[in-house]
Amino acid sequence: MSELIATNPVPPQGGSPAGYLGQVAPAAVHLEDVSRSFGHVLALDRITTQIPAGTTVALVGPNGAGKSTLLATIAGLVRPTSGSVWVGGHPVDRAGDTAALAGALTHSTMLYDRLSGRENLALHARLHGRPTAQVEAVLHEVDLTDTADRLVGDCSHGTRKRLALARTLLHDPPLLLLDEPFAGLDPASQERLAETLDRLRGSHTIVFSTHDTNRAISGADRVLSLDSGHIVPSPPTSGAAAAADATCGGQSDRASARPTRPAGLLRSAWEVLRKDVTIEVRSRSISTSVLVLAALLATVLGMAFEPLAGSPRAVSGILWVLVVFAALHALARSFDDDFRDDALHGLLLAGADPAGVYLGRVTSTALFLLVIAVTSAATVSVLFAAPALLQLLPRLLVVLVLAAIGLAAVGSVLTLLSRHSRLGETLLPLLFLPLAVPVLLAGVDSVVILLEVGRLDTGWLVVLCAYALGMVAAGGIVFEHAAEG
Repeated sequence: MSELIATNPVPPQGGSPAGYLGQVAPAAVHLEDVSRSFGHVLALDRITTQIPAGTTVALVGPNGAGKSTLLATIAGLVRPTSGSVWVGGHPVDRAGDTAALAGALTHSTMLYDRLSGRENLALHARLHGRPTAQVEAVLHEVDLTDTADRLVGDCSHGTRKRLALARTLLHDPPLLLLDEPFAGLDPASQERLAETLDRLRGSHTIVFSTHDTNRAISGADRVLSLDSGHIVPSPPTSGAAAAADATCGGQSDRASARPTRPAGLLRSAWEVLRKDVTIEVRSRSISTSVLVLAALLATVLGMAFEPLAGSPRAVSGILWVLVVFAALHALARSFDDDFRDDALHGLLLAGADPAGVYLGRVTSTALFLLVIAVTSAATVSVLFAAPALLQLLPRLLVVLVLAAIGLAAVGSVLTLLSRHSRLGETLLPLLFLPLAVPVLLAGVDSVVILLEVGRLDTGWLVVLCAYALGMVAAGGIVFEHAAEG
């Protein structure tokens, strides 16, 4: 069986779109006693089956039968409550484990609305370690070459579905997991997709779900029926599956080496930072709203505490109130793009290192917070007659940078946790503000000392540095689990 198990395939360097797909060996899928529960709902119930390499399998069944959960479990997007999943001889514990072996099309596009289709695909190509020439190849495959520069959020449902299909095919994976791939497509696009899948049959392992029984019978070697989390195999629709069974029945594929993650920590961090900065520069969705909030707060506090103008402690206290509340508002907005249409899971499915994604998020958020903090310092300096605050800005920046890193680190994880909670964004301030207390204490006293004696206090700098490093380390450990939800 080892000759049928895909290793990390070498992609074609450019070339015509017609010769792009079908270059790799197919991958086999094994599920052993797999169950998945969502609360008290049992979506999959002790499924044991195998899908031989090179087989095209159609999943059919009523809504709620477990088809989407089964596909997501094979892809690593959902962890089984019990049991084991193997793809191409490699155990699957998370989305990154299938990055080189599988492409998954779900009901979400896993693309960023405020990037163009071409920018999204280029991002995924870089994470997969593939040449950007493949972006044009898959755009041709889905007939979107002329419209790929439009923002994804401005595209029609059908166009978004085709872009998601392009993302799935981008790295020419040996295994394709397609959840209702024909839904939402016009007849011409459905016919084009059917031709693509027909051309890939035999050279790739394809598993797709559908409500169309005729399409399942005509387009697959085998039909598997699901009902209430149970899978009932139907007879093969052709001899291909039986032949594949004879070749792939053994377990020797499990001894093969675990695939490496296409994108390492630093490259993942750089791509996430690059993406975040591009979106923010283009839309200014975070900076504009947060700066307006900071200006309003500064004005209100300036009017309320006018008698304290010039007092170092009053100036420092108001500055840090602005920084913390502006940070809270920025964090509440910072993951909007990642959660919209499941784009964050798309990064993980493309092989982005979870720690790298976290590091990139912390860096971009810290940069945004630093801009907000400097703007707040300028506003407070003017409203509270504290020109020394700007005169000492180079030294103040040291404090603000450490504070921004610490707040971004803890806030990034808490934002994910709150998004997965039923309380939603209401939970974020309840968790964030208590953890921000060390920054407030150290920041207020540091700025007071800076204004009074013109130098930074080493002790408070150590506290801020330890807080920033500790939160980054702790956040890196839990981020992947928080991202999975």
